[in-house]
Amino acid sequence: MAIPADISLTAQRSLMRTDKPIVLIMCGGKSLRLWPLSEYKSKNFLDIFGFSPLELTIKRFLKVTPIENIFLVANYKERETLRRIKIVRKENIFLEPESKNTAAAILLSIFCLRKKIKGDNALIVSPVDHLIKEEKNFLCALSGALVQAEEGWICTLGIKPAQPTPNFGYIEVDGQIQKGVFAIKRFIEKPTRMMAAELINKGDSFYNSGMFISSLSTLDKEYKKYYLYYRDFAQVFEKSSNLDRNIKKLYRKIEDTPFDKAIMEKTKKCRLIKSDFFWKDFGSWHAIYDVLPKDARGNVKKGAAFVYNGENNLIYLDNTKKKILVIGLEGIVFVDTEKYTLLTHRNQLDDLKSALKEMRKTP
Repeated sequence: MAIPADISLTAQRSLMRTDKPIVLIMCGGKSLRLWPLSEYKSKNFLDIFGFSPLELTIKRFLKVTPIENIFLVANYKERETLRRIKIVRKENIFLEPESKNTAAAILLSIFCLRKKIKGDNALIVSPVDHLIKEEKNFLCALSGALVQAEEGWICTLGIKPAQPTPNFGYIEVDGQIQKGVFAIKRFIEKPTRMMAAELINKGDSFYNSGMFISSLSTLDKEYKKYYLYYRDFAQVFEKSSNLDRNIKKLYRKIEDTPFDKAIMEKTKKCRLIKSDFFWKDFGSWHAIYDVLPKDARGNVKKGAAFVYNGENNLIYLDNTKKKILVIGLEGIVFVDTEKYTLLTHRNQLDDLKSALKEMRKTP
């Protein structure tokens, strides 16, 4: 699964730069906030923006480390699509038998990386679905985090919140250690809009970017202390035979847990780096509306849509031969695909996951 049989460990080690950080791009997740497009394709390859989020993320990190140090962790179902991406080395793709959230994905990748290298590289963990502008500021924040990682800390980049939203996680800090470096008080996973407004008004909270920077050895130690299934992973990788089968068996029993909850909420080794760059998690229709070009009345249109006396709508047509006329509507999201159609108000998008869950219960 993790290491192709036709590539020796010696050959793999020679491909990597041990003096540069390793980047791990997490390509998992179910993309439910982008339903119904997520029924056909994962967010890694959606071309709503005119580019692949995955390729954009890879190119961003090529400014930090060479391509041989960039790795992906993804669901096994996407192996063929991922392996067609020429920019990524096939041996740098780690595949999970199923998605069990970021705690398992990162630990699986750490054990796979340990088979490739003996050194203690810094590891940058990044989601695939981020839009980042002002890259000089991003690289500056990342540089500060790498310095802290060398000192044994697990760092995350905290983004100054622009507005209260329940779509992001938040981090409340507990005092500044040095300029731009903060101790972390607590993580708040997608609070209500009212709670998010309270956090922002207090002035000591940041958006959780979902990016983590640490050394491999620090991550390994903290997983060993706090992650329930660390020993199970270690036993699987100690056995040289039937690695794929044993990982599948392990994944069937482990819980679906994010890295924040499994490690960051428990460790005493965490730090936040204050970051000053444009950041957007574009794995939702909210973000797509915010980012895509709009007409004079704030409408985002993909396909042959004509809006009459309407404003601030998002209209997405998968069928290029289809035309739609919208009259007098405001703040509507209409996403039309071959088998599914989403119609909602933009203010109701936060309920998409819950509504989808209920719909799927209906025969």
